[in-house]
Amino acid sequence: MDRINIDGWEPTRNDYRQLFQKVPCYISVQNPELRIIQTNELFRQDFGDRVGELCYNVYKRKTDPCPECPVAKTFADGQVHSSEEQVITRDGNEAFVIVYTSPIRNEQGEIVAVMEMSTNITPVKRLQTELTMMGHTVATMAHGIKNILTGLDGGIYVVNSGLNNKDQKETLKGWGIVQRNVARISSLVKDILYCAKKRGHEISVIEPNQVVLEVFDLFHETAALEKIQLNVDIDPQLGSVQLNSEDLHTILSNLVHNALEACKFDLNRREHRVMIRTDHKGPIAIFEVSDNGPGLPEEWKSYVFTEILSTKERYGTGLGLLVTKKIVDELGGQITFSSHPKEGSTFRVSFPIKSVVSSNSSSNRYHQSGLIKSTTIG
Repeated sequence: MDRINIDGWEPTRNDYRQLFQKVPCYISVQNPELRIIQTNELFRQDFGDRVGELCYNVYKRKTDPCPECPVAKTFADGQVHSSEEQVITRDGNEAFVIVYTSPIRNEQGEIVAVMEMSTNITPVKRLQTELTMMGHTVATMAHGIKNILTGLDGGIYVVNSGLNNKDQKETLKGWGIVQRNVARISSLVKDILYCAKKRGHEISVIEPNQVVLEVFDLFHETAALEKIQLNVDIDPQLGSVQLNSEDLHTILSNLVHNALEACKFDLNRREHRVMIRTDHKGPIAIFEVSDNGPGLPEEWKSYVFTEILSTKERYGTGLGLLVTKKIVDELGGQITFSSHPKEGSTFRVSFPIKSVVSSNSSSNRYHQSGLIKSTTIG
C-alpha cells in the first residue's frame, strides 16, 4: 500500500495498527487452513480470543468448512469476495454479517493469508423482518377481518330471520354465530396489541396445571364438534410457579388452536388427536402441545416464529405463533418445535421454575385421582 501524506501528516506503522484494531467491524486474518492468526478488538469483544482456532468453528460452531466460504475462494483466485452470513457470538446470540475478504501477499506476490472483514447488520435485518411482518400482518388482518364480517353478516341474518318468524331456536342459533365472531374480533385485536408493542407482565405465583385444565375446558367442545380427540396429561410434580397466568393461557390457547386447525384441514387421516402435556426437568417447567395432523410444510420450518404463515388448507399457523413467541421471549422462556410430514407437530414451551411452593395444588389432585381428561367422541 502506498504511504499517504495528508496536510503534512504521514501515517506510521503504529497508525495502521491502531486503524486495524479500532475499525468498527470484525477483522480476522486467516491462513490457508482457515485458522485465525490475528483479530481486532471488536472481534475479540464479541467472539473472544480465538487465535489458532478454525474460523468456521469460531463463527458457526461447525466442524466442517462452509460450502461457499469466501476466504477459501480468495485463497483460490486472489479476488475479493463477499457474502451474507449468520454467525453465533461468544454469548450464544445469533448475528447477521456482511463479509468481505481480501488477499494478503508476500513480497513474491504469493497469497499467504486472507483478511476477512465482517460488518454486523443484525439491526438492519431485524428492521427488515419487522417491515416484512408488518406487510404480512396488514394483508392477513384484512383477510381475517373480511371473514369475520362475513360471519357477522350471516349471524345477523339468521337472528333477524328467527325474530321475524318468531323462531326462538333459529334466533339463538344466529346469536351463537354472532357471539363466536365477536370473540374472534376480540382475539384478533388482542393479537395485534401483543405484536404492536412490548408490554409488562405481572408475575405472580400460579398453578400452571390449573391453567392447562382451563385451556382444555375452553377447547374441548370445539374439538368434539370436529371429531378431534383432545387430551391433557398433567405432571403431578409440577407445583406452583412464578409466571403470568393470562400469558400462559394465551400461549397454550394459540398452540391448541393451531393444532386443532392442523387436524381439521388434514384429510389424510380418519382419527385426529391433540395432546396438551405438562412436565418438569429439574428447574424447568415444560408445556407441550402436539397433534397428529399433516405436519408443517418443509419450506416453513425456518420461518415459523419470524413471519406470518397462514395457509389453512395445510396448517393453521398465523399471527398466533408470532404472538406466542413474543410472549415467551418476554417472559424469559424458550419455544421450540418438531414436525414431520404426515405425522404431526409438537410445540414445546419451557420456563425456568423460579418458585415451587406447594405440591398439593388442585391440578395435582386431578392427576393423583387418576384423571387424564379427554373429549368424548361420539
